[in-house]
Order: sequence, then C-alpha cells, then structure tokens
Amino acid sequence: MVRFLPGTTVEMNIDHGIQDFLSSLFAANGLVLSQVLQLTGLSAHTVQNWVKRKFVSPPVNKKYDCGQFCTIVMINMMNDIFQIDQVTRMIRYVETICGKGAPALIYTCFIDLLRRVPGDAIREATGIDDIIAEVVGGKVPDGLEAGERLKKVLKVMLLTHLSAQIKAEANQLLGALE
Repeated sequence: MVRFLPGTTVEMNIDHGIQDFLSSLFAANGLVLSQVLQLTGLSAHTVQNWVKRKFVSPPVNKKYDCGQFCTIVMINMMNDIFQIDQVTRMIRYVETICGKGAPALIYTCFIDLLRRVPGDAIREATGIDDIIAEVVGGKVPDGLEAGERLKKVLKVMLLTHLSAQIKAEANQLLGALE
C-alpha cells in the first residue's frame, strides 16, 4: 500500500477521494510557495528553477493553482525515472486535448488507479518471495542468517532487473507519444 500521495509528503488516507482533497487545498484560490514546499518536501530553489525553465507556469499573484501544483507533484514523483522535460511532455500530450485542467485530471486518475491496483501488484502477480525461497531452499539451510541474507540480495537484484525492464517499457511508451 502506498503510504503517501506520490510526489508529496501527504499521507494517503483520503476518505473522500483525491478530487475532494485537492478541492479543499485550493478553496482559498491557490497555494503560496511555502505551502507547496510543505506539501511536496521540495526546496524553494527547485520549484523556482522549474518555473524559470518553464516546466511549470509561473504563479499568479504568488499563488499556484491546482494544475501547477499537480504538475510540480508529478515532476517530483517521476523525476528519478524521467527527465523533467519528458514528464512535462506527457502532461502536454493530454493537455492538447483536455486543456488547462489536464495536470489535475492526470494526477487524480493516477491516484484513483493506485487505490484500485493491489498494493504490491508485482509481487502478488509473480510470487517473488515464494520463488526466491524455492531457489534458495536446499542451497542454504532454512532459518539461518546466511539464507535470509541471500534471499534479501536476490530480491534486490530481481527487483532491480524488473525495474530496468519496466523503465525501458515506460520509455518506449513515452517515445510513442506524439
């Protein structure tokens, strides 16, 4: 289960849905930079740099609207995997059809998707833990620290390998956005 809303420092226990949460956040017609920083854990320099480089549109009257906030959050969320211009390209891909509300639409749909997908979809679908135990079984006696360490290392290696494959597929899909 995801503990925090991706790209934020906000706990994921949203009872009424992400749209209600965002509506309550923006009831006062926007967030000032200090609020954005508190909600995302980012530095002022980082957000201001994204604005300066035109990845995020500048705040109006020093306030960020919901779309700008969702753009910041999505960049923050995917910054480890994609370059910032790739993230904004995905947003613009939807924005050309859906308009200015696209960042909020994308983010709210993503959160709804996360709430429906099993918390540990990859492990549930593949049975990684059971397979690792089966592979290690017999090679190192069960219950010994050596066996547990071997299982942890194999899990790290397998998850790294799967992550690379998933990243390659995501890059291929991103490249197909035109």
